[in-house]
Amino acid sequence: MGNKVPKTQATVMEKPIDNEVEQEFNDLMKLLNKHKRTAFIPTTEAHDRVFSADSKIGGLPYLRHENDWPTCPNCQKHMQLFLQLNQEHLPNSKATELIQLFYCTTTDPLCETDLEAFFPFSEAVVCRQIEIKGPSAKTSPEIESLFDEKRIVGWTPKDDYPHPEEYEQLGIDFELDDEVYDLMEERGVGLTIQKDKLYGWPHWIQGVEYPFDRKTEKQMELVFQLDSHDNLPFMFGDVGIGHVTQSPENPQELAFAWACS
Repeated sequence: MGNKVPKTQATVMEKPIDNEVEQEFNDLMKLLNKHKRTAFIPTTEAHDRVFSADSKIGGLPYLRHENDWPTCPNCQKHMQLFLQLNQEHLPNSKATELIQLFYCTTTDPLCETDLEAFFPFSEAVVCRQIEIKGPSAKTSPEIESLFDEKRIVGWTPKDDYPHPEEYEQLGIDFELDDEVYDLMEERGVGLTIQKDKLYGWPHWIQGVEYPFDRKTEKQMELVFQLDSHDNLPFMFGDVGIGHVTQSPENPQELAFAWACS
């Protein structure tokens, strides 16, 4: 096969960047910087499963009473806790309630498919905001396999940018070509973060799919993005990405939906 020369910084820099591509990159970044948001990447630690109001991915939820754990109408089993966010401890949050995402992972029957869990407001999903009132109740859930618990112990802020699918809606008149995209990847700027994150911009896979508040008809906003097998031991279809969204005027209206390629 012959010896391969490692790609060092010097060898990478030998290839000059086309002036036209550089100008297109600069033009796009001027537009994108107007829409830049701060996303927060969770730092997680494995923890024993405990009924608590801590922010966590997987594990045991906070329950207001012993019958507070949602069950699936299709299989009658308890839904898996995917995410719990204590808003009092979130960056840039003035709320004090708890956001919880429950999702049915039963495979026989396959509730995810039967109830179309990939669409917002599916009966296989419960996404809710509740008040914390004292210690959590406890119960023994009926569930196929309870996920391990990962506590969220910190947040790392990072710049996040709108996905190209949103350019037109945002008034960004720019056709993103491969060379400019490659330059964005190389410099680590201008792209939408694909991993688990709080706030920021959604990373879309099949186009823009914001749900709308069923009461106010307002477009909902991203609260948290869940990537397949990042912190959650679950895959959304074929390596998909899910989004928890909330109505800006009606905080009790939350939704969860996912898409894959």
